[in-house]
Amino acid sequence: MMKKCILIVAVMGISMMAMAQDGRWFTQANFVWNAWYGVGEKSLVAPFHKFPGGEGHTGWGISLAGGRWMTSALALRTKLNLWQMGSKADGVSAGKYWALNEQIMFNMSSLLLGHNPYRLWNCIPYVGAGLARKMSENQYTSDLNFGVLNTFRINPKLAANFEIGWNSYEGNGGIALKDRLQQVTFEVGLTWYFGTSGTTKKADAEAIESLTQGEIDALNAQ
Repeated sequence: MMKKCILIVAVMGISMMAMAQDGRWFTQANFVWNAWYGVGEKSLVAPFHKFPGGEGHTGWGISLAGGRWMTSALALRTKLNLWQMGSKADGVSAGKYWALNEQIMFNMSSLLLGHNPYRLWNCIPYVGAGLARKMSENQYTSDLNFGVLNTFRINPKLAANFEIGWNSYEGNGGIALKDRLQQVTFEVGLTWYFGTSGTTKKADAEAIESLTQGEIDALNAQ
């Protein structure tokens, strides 16, 4: 009887571990509104002081991303941002830019409250780094970034996004905050999930069945 209880507990533990391993892939598409300020401007006041003014400091764009949840709390994401700054109305010639980043994402909802595939809202901070280019002048620079992605479940395959991000670009070559170009982004869009979440559940059920059959074989051998 004791062996049987231990085996049941082990099966339950394996089941919970398998559920915690998400394994799903995802893609994202967002509309982006952003504002930036240059070297020498006040670090925390300048971007919000500019909102929603023009002067070439604000712009619109899109972002495309894809990645995978390695567990229910940890994901890797590749993200491409495309945007334009300035317009004729601002009296500033429009500049076109892109930034490509690799990011690590942490689902704080799963970390603090446990894995729940039916949770309505997930709070997901991230940090990353990458490369950016100003296409109008053929200039490249490094990019450091962090932010918070909020997802709102629509169905098992689809979620709505609201994301706030901060990008820091190399300006005068210095690594200090005052020597870099800063950018604040606000993004709204959708996430589409695909991959192995259903397969994971199936594998978990097969593992339980396999262990149950092993238990029967062990009992028959006694």
